Amino acid sequence: MHEIDEADRRILRVMQADGTLSVTEIADRVGLSQSPCSRRVSRLVENGIILGKTVLLDRKKLGFNAIVLVRIKLTSHGRTSFEQFQQAVLRIPEVQVVQLMLGDYDFNVRVVVRDMDHFHALLQNQLVLLPGLQEIQSSVLLDELKYTTQLPL
Repeated sequence: MHEIDEADRRILRVMQADGTLSVTEIADRVGLSQSPCSRRVSRLVENGIILGKTVLLDRKKLGFNAIVLVRIKLTSHGRTSFEQFQQAVLRIPEVQVVQLMLGDYDFNVRVVVRDMDHFHALLQNQLVLLPGLQEIQSSVLLDELKYTTQLPL
């Protein structure tokens, strides 16, 4: 873990809340002058603490009205099986999250789709054809009460 102080934490909190801010705006909000703030931001990027900036989109306004959580169990737990599965699942555009798990299933996959017809086609044409697939279980989210990318700094 990299050492960060309270000023770094303030910078990170401000950037998490609004990734569009300029260094000048960040400096104003955290009580630093621009140059020290810029150096701190650069150091946080260089140390891999800040991974990048992104834009959050409203999926429903873009026609993606359903989220499906898909749990997947593989037939084998060898390195090759995992790598082949991972390479294939990461190529599916509807897949937003892939998580390796301990327990009854090996992977948890979050899929965003327009509707259940879209999911049905995705299931038949891509998901059930994933290499090494033994079992698949799906759950449709009715509502997402909290979704955040922010860490509790």
